[in-house]
Amino acid sequence: MRQNKQAGMTLIELTVVLLVLVALAGLAIPYVSGTSRKALCDATDVSMANIKRVIMERYYLDTLGYAPKDSKDLDDYTDYSLDYLFTKPGEWSVFDPDSQVGWRGPYLQGGLVLDASDISSLQSNFKSTTYVNKALATSQKVVLDGWGRPFILQVPAVADCKTLLGLSDNPEKGYCARLVSAGFGSGIGMGNADLETKITEHRKGGDRILYLNAPTPAVDINPSCAD
Repeated sequence: MRQNKQAGMTLIELTVVLLVLVALAGLAIPYVSGTSRKALCDATDVSMANIKRVIMERYYLDTLGYAPKDSKDLDDYTDYSLDYLFTKPGEWSVFDPDSQVGWRGPYLQGGLVLDASDISSLQSNFKSTTYVNKALATSQKVVLDGWGRPFILQVPAVADCKTLLGLSDNPEKGYCARLVSAGFGSGIGMGNADLETKITEHRKGGDRILYLNAPTPAVDINPSCAD
């Protein structure tokens, strides 16, 4: 009688296959995680560019040269916020079609409404006037970056703007307005990264910056998302 031999893998062969699979997984995991990190970074940059376009091509023109803020007093730097892309500022009338002046928002859709848990999970420097012109508060609407944290609108005062850009003459008020993302952190979510760039300083840490009016200074140009 002919004996039927059962095809199979020896223990050594199985061990070799497992080692190959483990080695391939070790190569794949960094590649996948790197791609994901780059995708979040790219999404953040695209969002910032779109917000800038909304502000400069619509809000800025509708309000005769204001970045989003509640007061018409350009000397008051305490109330700049992206919330005013969703909520009509108190001092602005409804858009007048004849004069083409006035708030005619909302300029963005789908903003996240902050609640107490959101505020508490954000780091303290998201609430300090050193980093934020207007402190984040409950009921305020924000736009999130790729990592799930709010974009911040920073508007340095004229003297600080002059220093930042190295200008010989005083710039117009609001000239250094910029969008800031806290960038990479320890994870995705509200409390997983610090906003490190102060209103009066150049880009720090992993923050990402986009100026609205002024050309972005060389020291504030964001590194490549692939870095």
